[in-house]
Amino acid sequence: MSINTQPQPNKYSLEEYFEMEYKALTRHEYHDGSIVEMAYASDNHELIVANLMRLLGNCLLGTDCLVYPSNRMLYVPACNKVFYPDASIYCGKKEVYQYSENMTALMNPSVLIEVLSPSTERDDKNKKWRCYKKIENLKQYVLIAQDEMYIKILNRTENAEEWLQIEKDNKSDILKIGNCEITLKDIYLNTELPTGEPNSD
Repeated sequence: MSINTQPQPNKYSLEEYFEMEYKALTRHEYHDGSIVEMAYASDNHELIVANLMRLLGNCLLGTDCLVYPSNRMLYVPACNKVFYPDASIYCGKKEVYQYSENMTALMNPSVLIEVLSPSTERDDKNKKWRCYKKIENLKQYVLIAQDEMYIKILNRTENAEEWLQIEKDNKSDILKIGNCEITLKDIYLNTELPTGEPNSD
């Protein structure tokens, strides 16, 4: 019988994570005992998120839905993880995990959006997605490439276990996020794609 002499990574409770995150200067996610520092965000990444906030925010005015940027925490009890989605939409009454008066996380998004980057793409498409689809209220998961005009949408069907995949890659394509119809051109406004030309028309 062999003995494992490798040092084991520290395991943190959810409470320890919230205590650390409240005082932290940078953001971290919680992955069932592990604390993971958030990756660097590129210019394209931030422009796409800013465009989404403007477009979705205007669309949702007067409805019971709100759009949040990446600073809003999401807690998924089914996999004991805390995330910072790049954008999220919540409709109706929000379910809140209240750790303390100043530290809360939302729990029941209708739509989750992630802007893919080289360091997070695999997790966003696989590990994170396996956790996200356990959220009973989730209706849609949107994955947006930042280095090319390409968006993948996963829509929950009437059979809660099945998801319909749609792909868009033309600037005139219309993407439906929640109840909002947005063109790819507007999502990628002012970004620098591989041609070197700003997407500003």
